[in-house]
Amino acid sequence: MGNKLGKMVKIFYIVFTLVISVSISANMPPLLKQDLDKANSALEIEEMAKIYNLSGNRFGISIENSKIGKPTKAAIKNMKLLTPSDKYALSILDSDKKEIFLIGLGDPFYIHAQHIDYEESDFFGGYIDANIEIALPIDTDVSYLVLLSQDDKILKKIREVKVN
Repeated sequence: MGNKLGKMVKIFYIVFTLVISVSISANMPPLLKQDLDKANSALEIEEMAKIYNLSGNRFGISIENSKIGKPTKAAIKNMKLLTPSDKYALSILDSDKKEIFLIGLGDPFYIHAQHIDYEESDFFGGYIDANIEIALPIDTDVSYLVLLSQDDKILKKIREVKVN
């Protein structure tokens, strides 16, 4: 019985990984870098940026660490514009609490999977904690990060975090 459960967990993990990777690559909105280029900005976010590592769940976020450096590809890909299909968003505010950026996060706190031998049933999943890495232009006055939820194009504030 225990061996069968172990195999089912491994199969669940493989299916989950495939579903997430296909979903991310198929639904990738335009990157913020492209929008910055269109505005003739001199910023080169791919070379040097403020990088924030966030940890969160559907109830809020916290800043794990921040640094200045060359961002990873994942951090740049996370800099996408908000779309109606995003369940969560991240608002970047300056010291006057004016919005600088609004980033679409998708639904990073929920995993979907279909269990082997239960193909006739509905999809199921669960809420998880997620780590999110974002890269912002160095000269950006980042003072607050606000996690928002989006439901029917209406944004609701979940939690605001002050950047030190």
